Amino acid sequence: MLKVIKIFAFAVGISVVALLVFSQPAMARDFGAIYTECGIGAIIAPRHPGVAAVTNVTWDLGTTAISSNITSPATCAGGKEKTAAFINDSYESLEQDLASGSGTYLNTLTTLAGCEPQVHQELIDALRNDFTNTVAAPGYTEQSRFEQAKSLYDLLYKHIDGNFSGTCSANNI
Repeated sequence: MLKVIKIFAFAVGISVVALLVFSQPAMARDFGAIYTECGIGAIIAPRHPGVAAVTNVTWDLGTTAISSNITSPATCAGGKEKTAAFINDSYESLEQDLASGSGTYLNTLTTLAGCEPQVHQELIDALRNDFTNTVAAPGYTEQSRFEQAKSLYDLLYKHIDGNFSGTCSANNI
């Protein structure tokens, strides 16, 4: 049994080294950031780097963190996950900022979404217009807070993936 574990560990080690050698975008992230910003840990605990690192190590000795950094580095460092968590955590404040058309929470949201500063207000205006229609729709008040937050997230990424695809990228954060 010990021999099988050693062979497996050796194979994983060789695979990781080979992938690191052939992956340039992944090289920009240091080892600590890989364990806190990538893999299962980052998905489970995007706002808690310590928990993310422990989860990655406990789950599979960090191999998913390392492989996600290598194969899809844009999924690391939060991006959409951090934006979703922010919307969920601060939904009421975002709702107030959208009602007024500006505010700290909206500025943070557009920054988390990776938008260039010169398009923040244009995105906020587009989001505000759609959000007004969303909250006026029948059934909105019966939705759970999570469903309302998800609606805002969906509206945000409808705009980012559409008119703002060249100026916003949640994966740039």
